[in-house]
Amino acid sequence: MAWEIHQILKFMHILLGIAWVGGILFVGWGVYPAAKKLEISVRRKFLFALMKHTHLLFSLIGAGVILTGILLGTVLGPINNWNAIWHTTYGNIWFTALMISLITLFWGIFVGYKKTMRVLTNDHLWQLAETGEAEPLNKAMRAVTVLESVEVLGFMILLCCMILL
Repeated sequence: MAWEIHQILKFMHILLGIAWVGGILFVGWGVYPAAKKLEISVRRKFLFALMKHTHLLFSLIGAGVILTGILLGTVLGPINNWNAIWHTTYGNIWFTALMISLITLFWGIFVGYKKTMRVLTNDHLWQLAETGEAEPLNKAMRAVTVLESVEVLGFMILLCCMILL
């Protein structure tokens, strides 16, 4: 029975991981570039609604990935004491993945999302863009893109950790 529970949890972990990484990458690399084709006022409303709608969902999914990873490594895995974390290759990689995943999730919640919402609610930037002065808005959106790249980097590091496990 433990083997079946382990397999179900591993399936959930992988599915949630795909949803977390894939969802964020799709929004950043698919939806956002497409939204650039919209009129300025429509783009702002659309991106604001998108962020409000997806932020909590992706945050919960990311937390689910982390929780299932903790269970797979400890309760249903080989880590049963602190020595297993510090003195085994599996424990080292597992702990690294845990730290990177927490940093990635918290970065998305407390840095990326907040910066994005500050830009989307900055009336001055959007009013300038509507009058033809789009460079300040473009610069602010590039800064958001750079900040959000930290999440992508975290995902790439996590993928490397998973391959090593």
